[in-house]
Amino acid sequence: MLALWIISLAVGAIWIALFLINLGEHRATPRLSPRAPRRPLAMPSVLIPARDEAENIGPCLESLLSQEPPIEEILVIDDRSRDATLRIVGDIAGRDARVRLLSAPEPPPGWTGKCHALHIGVTQGQPKGEWLLFTDADTRHHPHGVGAALDYATSESVDLLTLVPHLEARGFWERVVQPSVAALIALFNRPRRVNDPARPEVFANGQFMLVRRQAYLSAGGHAAVRGKVLEDVELARAITAAGFRMRLAIGRELFSTRMYRSLRELVAGWTKNFHLILRSRPTRVLLAALASLALSLWPPLAALAAALALPSESGSVGMAWTVIGIYPLVLLLQTWLRAVNRWYPAFAVLAPLGNLVAVFILLRSAWLHLSGRAVRWKGRAVFDERGEPR
Repeated sequence: MLALWIISLAVGAIWIALFLINLGEHRATPRLSPRAPRRPLAMPSVLIPARDEAENIGPCLESLLSQEPPIEEILVIDDRSRDATLRIVGDIAGRDARVRLLSAPEPPPGWTGKCHALHIGVTQGQPKGEWLLFTDADTRHHPHGVGAALDYATSESVDLLTLVPHLEARGFWERVVQPSVAALIALFNRPRRVNDPARPEVFANGQFMLVRRQAYLSAGGHAAVRGKVLEDVELARAITAAGFRMRLAIGRELFSTRMYRSLRELVAGWTKNFHLILRSRPTRVLLAALASLALSLWPPLAALAAALALPSESGSVGMAWTVIGIYPLVLLLQTWLRAVNRWYPAFAVLAPLGNLVAVFILLRSAWLHLSGRAVRWKGRAVFDERGEPR
């Protein structure tokens, strides 16, 4: 019982520390709210790569076409879709001249499909805006979201603004697993460090990257990161390396995303880049996996063991009840963290299950990337950790 008590106290202390760290990060990270710009602004040109996005592209475009102030130019680059994406975008473009449809050929060797599509969008589409907004087809934007983001970027004199979205989840597995994945990403990519110009850490979210056109071109654009699976982070790194300023902010009220709709999609989608988001180091991956399992599984299992041992532990009743009491404390902290991040707090009790799945995805992602095996997404082989085509 003594060992159980000591380990449980240590785990509880770590949870309290993580809670305080997260609270500090939350307070220190800029949070943007949707509102009309405080001064006249020339809205950005929007570029959306789309491959097999028939389920998403229509609502995404409608949300962007409803922006105030109005967006004047939206370029959708079809990346050889095999579903109704082309037809849907064509129908919308026929009704609204602000939408332009481009078709990207199969990417040449050394290019990822997304980088190649966006490169085609910029070089052949010739967007006119001083600012470019790169966003994904699975996003939905508040009517004042893009204007509020641009207003913030210009007022803060940053050249690249990237936002954390609201994770929309409707199905059981989405609400169980997505918060666990998001928590691991946040643990290893803390916004306060990303926003500190004295630190070399860079993190970006390709679902919303608002970049000054000159900064994008000076950094080499998507051609500079042509073979990178984690092209958003690498592009942000290239832009900051070129001497431009970036900022990571919370944009949950500005836009949302529903990335995956089933457990199969969750596993396949996150396998593509989960390992890379934790910066590709095996030790970091192993540490994240072990820490996630220990912190999520130990409190309920230790509480169960202590409860079962109570009748025979007459001399250690206080220790047993302390171990039992740590679990509701941890559950309370988990619920709060999920609530403040809008990560479906009612599912906090299932966090151990979510973490088990998240760790499985992480280890699978690391194994496929590090072993040089092909990682497939939307019918294409994804690249290995060195950016070499498989």
